[in-house]
Amino acid sequence: MSPKSAGLAKKWGWNNVKVYVEGTPAWQKAGHYFAASPDYVRTANIVLIDLRTPAAVSAGHIPRAVNLPAAKLAESKAAFPKSLTAPLVFYSETPEVSAKAVATAQGWGYTNVALLEFPGVRPWMEKGYDIKTGPAATKIVFERKLAPGEISIADFEAALKTKVIQVLDVRGPAEYAEGHFPGALNISLDELPAKIADFPQNKFYVVHCQTGLRGEMAYLLLKEKGFDVKYLKAGCKCNLDGTYLIWEL
Repeated sequence: MSPKSAGLAKKWGWNNVKVYVEGTPAWQKAGHYFAASPDYVRTANIVLIDLRTPAAVSAGHIPRAVNLPAAKLAESKAAFPKSLTAPLVFYSETPEVSAKAVATAQGWGYTNVALLEFPGVRPWMEKGYDIKTGPAATKIVFERKLAPGEISIADFEAALKTKVIQVLDVRGPAEYAEGHFPGALNISLDELPAKIADFPQNKFYVVHCQTGLRGEMAYLLLKEKGFDVKYLKAGCKCNLDGTYLIWEL
């Protein structure tokens, strides 16, 4: 987490909080990769890509994998999701091939990329996980699923027009002053714990920030206190004249 988020976590009572200051960009720049666990691969909403040949894939592959052979990956950019935050997981017979695919996807701008924590399907089978035989899909179909408590952009905009929600802007005062959603109440995330007792319980709140990180933390705090609340996880740009742009991250 960020230093600011870590500070808030400590303020709220957590005492074993660590910060990797350099963050994901530095980790990736140093040549490191993220490894996806079997549980993550089996249950998360991801794009799973099998880099092996069609013949090898037909002999046995991980369910819901899409077959994009490593030899053709460089020319397959158009087949990938438009959202650069779509979670991608690659696997092949060797970690070197998977790592090269991860680097290729990162070079295209994808920010949530990993390789399976072990190479090939044999370790997968040895752990007792299911294997599917026959050809795998060759077309990527990905739709981001909303996390618990998250509101879609379409539902947020509809509610904003009908004024059935109280928008809670948890950005800082300076950010709020540069532009905000009409009728939004501004209480920064670090001030929220001290002011939450003053909130009416009979309102439906939607929390937002710049990208959703602070909004999600505020959502969790309000939800714990029994409020009817959701949060918006999206990019937001609000203008002083009340107009705004919202886009999927």
